Amino acid sequence: MGKKLAKEEFSLLKNPEYSAKALQLYMNKINLGSIDKPDVALAYTGPCGDTLKIYLKLAKNDVIEDAKFQYKGCLGTACCGSALTMLIIGKTIEEARQITAEDVLKELGGLPELERHCAKLAITTLYKALEKLENARR
Repeated sequence: MGKKLAKEEFSLLKNPEYSAKALQLYMNKINLGSIDKPDVALAYTGPCGDTLKIYLKLAKNDVIEDAKFQYKGCLGTACCGSALTMLIIGKTIEEARQITAEDVLKELGGLPELERHCAKLAITTLYKALEKLENARR
């Protein structure tokens, strides 16, 4: 017997503005979780009230070896957290700094208009985490 969908999940599946990729990331909880002993962890609450926390683990050559996220908020925030972590794993810190909210939306392939700001939340959280990492190294 299949998993019973929560009310939010059911409405997500019915909304044609969510791409198949966004649905897949959300339903499979891609990179959702935490990292033991991350090189940096940072939570940021956006103007909408949603909170995204990102965990980064770096290899010795400043390549992002692993990235996980946790969230409190809407489904768009969850989708953007997954997309962002997929985009940054395997990238150097400098390459990760070049990723934009538009890149996150492109990776998702579609979000409802009212949830597109979640990509900005994801990017702002990433930039603040990288800034925290840089400050810790000084």
